[in-house]
Amino acid sequence: MTAKSEEKSTFISALARAIESGAFVKLTLGKFRGQGEARKAVATLVDLKNGPHLKIVTSLARKDETKTLTINDGINHLKTTIGDSYLSATLFSTERDMTLTYSKKREPRLSTGKPTLKAAQPAAHDRSKSYLVAPDRPYLKALQVSDEEGRIKPSMQGKYRQICRFIEIVEGLLKEVGAGSGNTPLSIIDIGSGKGYLTFALYDHLTTALGRMCQMTGIEVRGDLVDLCNDLARKLDFSGLAFEAVEAQHTSQKRADVVIALHACDTATDDALALGIGAGAEMILGAPCCQHEIAPQINDTGEGFSGLIKYPLLKQRQADLVTDAARALLLEASGYKVKVIEFVSTEHTSKNILLAATKSANANRERAREQYRALKRATGFATHHLASQLKDVE
Repeated sequence: MTAKSEEKSTFISALARAIESGAFVKLTLGKFRGQGEARKAVATLVDLKNGPHLKIVTSLARKDETKTLTINDGINHLKTTIGDSYLSATLFSTERDMTLTYSKKREPRLSTGKPTLKAAQPAAHDRSKSYLVAPDRPYLKALQVSDEEGRIKPSMQGKYRQICRFIEIVEGLLKEVGAGSGNTPLSIIDIGSGKGYLTFALYDHLTTALGRMCQMTGIEVRGDLVDLCNDLARKLDFSGLAFEAVEAQHTSQKRADVVIALHACDTATDDALALGIGAGAEMILGAPCCQHEIAPQINDTGEGFSGLIKYPLLKQRQADLVTDAARALLLEASGYKVKVIEFVSTEHTSKNILLAATKSANANRERAREQYRALKRATGFATHHLASQLKDVE
């Protein structure tokens, strides 16, 4: 290997290591010598549904051009470009800055210096959310969302964004209902808590950032995850947080100010909503998943749906919307004000609807019942699992 190729190889290896370790901030390209108008380019990390990618934005006189490539393809693209189209490249990481420049004779010179940027920057569309949850929180490190230096791992950017969005939504809704204020601990049940990403995030934010007393229970049928989460709660000294390995209807927690069920499968969402209504919860949050109950029941009722339900894929999507619309109406009929919120971007999952219900004396319960019955007549479904657990809605 020649000296020229050694310096370029060192630079590319440093780029790959910075991305892998989470230290990468950005890479800039300058001294354009390719064909066309003069330009500069910046490469940053962006997290997509199928994992982290390199986003390369090239600035032209009148517009920007964007390429989004897998990490390997992005590194190979930069390797080809540096020293050819661009004679200057600077790698910014939290560990150091590194610059590779070429003379007119294409002689490379590699230099390093102290880091000028102290933290990896999230993609632009993440920045407005990230401040709600500091990336160096101990539970994020314990759950492998961030590394030991408190930097969000590239592969966990999507989960971190979801956590921040969830905290933002809950904080806003709590201000509306005023649940658990004063000296009364806020009682929360999280059904289907899984590995506890959002459970730990909410408990930590409530007790630390908001200074509120909290008694929180995560419900999860998988015993290994319950053991893991209980052990972590003890290590973090989260004395008001515990996990139970039971089905939701068998939990020992019968009272709750807030009931949460995120991505409970099919009618498990209905069981969670019914538990919240029965517990008199001030707030119920549900992100439905795998809505299968209604699809086989939808039929041509003469309301103009025949063309829509003719195609299986479109029929299932219609059934998903009908199922969740029925749930929202049933919550209103039970005395709740309901918001339907985009939980996370459709870029990451199509299951992105959050039903956010807050108890309200002003809910028009009779009107919601009428609208629910009209929805049944229009789409032809006969039974709904949540309705079967409530009174006076059929």
